Amino acid sequence: MDTRKVQITGKSTFIVTLPKRWAVDSGLAAGSMVSISYRGDGAIVVTPPGYKVSPRVKRLEYDRKIDELRRDIIGTYVIGGYQFIEICGSYIPQKVKKEIRGMCHNLIGIEVVEETDVKVVIQDLLDTDDFTLEKGFKRMSSLVYLMLDDVINVLNVKDSGLLNEIIARDDEVDRMYLLVSKQYLNRLDPNRISKKDELNIIESFYYRLAAHNIERIGDHAAKIAGHLDPAEIPDNVLIQIMELGKVSKGLVFHSVESLRHSDTDLANKVLEEKNGLGRKVSEISQSPAAPSIEIILDSFNRISDYATNIAELTIDLSQL
Repeated sequence: MDTRKVQITGKSTFIVTLPKRWAVDSGLAAGSMVSISYRGDGAIVVTPPGYKVSPRVKRLEYDRKIDELRRDIIGTYVIGGYQFIEICGSYIPQKVKKEIRGMCHNLIGIEVVEETDVKVVIQDLLDTDDFTLEKGFKRMSSLVYLMLDDVINVLNVKDSGLLNEIIARDDEVDRMYLLVSKQYLNRLDPNRISKKDELNIIESFYYRLAAHNIERIGDHAAKIAGHLDPAEIPDNVLIQIMELGKVSKGLVFHSVESLRHSDTDLANKVLEEKNGLGRKVSEISQSPAAPSIEIILDSFNRISDYATNIAELTIDLSQL
């Protein structure tokens, strides 16, 4: 590493000389214009004229099971930093290319841009400056609110058509979670930070943990929808389950708001309210119930656990 002494000329101009070898290798001469950009960690980057970053390409061989290829594509997407993913093989069947297009549909911001018999090229088109980790977490939370709200509506109006919508919405939560994970890893690289991201590195870590809990809440909301049939549940039990749905939604909402606004009072309120939901679940469990009801009750319990996890993250983060 080269070091340079800061000099002052006049009364307010700070000067640092550039390493000669770098200047010569970069083609600099008297009068050359360089670009200076500021990084989130306080460092600056000096870029010579005409400098272009070569797009990074991740090459994957199609010589494995489709499930293994799927995991590699998702892993490359989440780790980030690649503009293109090239999948190459001696011959790629149409069925496999269709699977790859389906994977891209489930990953926000990437598209298949080229297909041949021996190659499929995927491009990452996401503008990270327009999407922040905090925005992704908020979107995930909104989707989960809608899922829990629809659970309550199913019980209220006994419209089983909403159940499929709840389950389908969980796929969107999963897509957002992968994108949040991608953005978190971007946040770890000071060269890839979104200019609009206001979270520091520690806050980003806690938001990533909270996003995992939101993703699990979405899974359990979908699980409830998969076992909920209003036509086969007695009215008195429906009323109790509806009440559980309302309490669960309140817990999730308050836990997320506590994190977003660093509100420890609200976080502690969530921890206290969780005990009330546990008592309601125990009361319903004491009556003979079908296996589907037991699964639903367990999922409501799990949702409350994940909500309190987020509240505890808020309290931890408040100690900064």
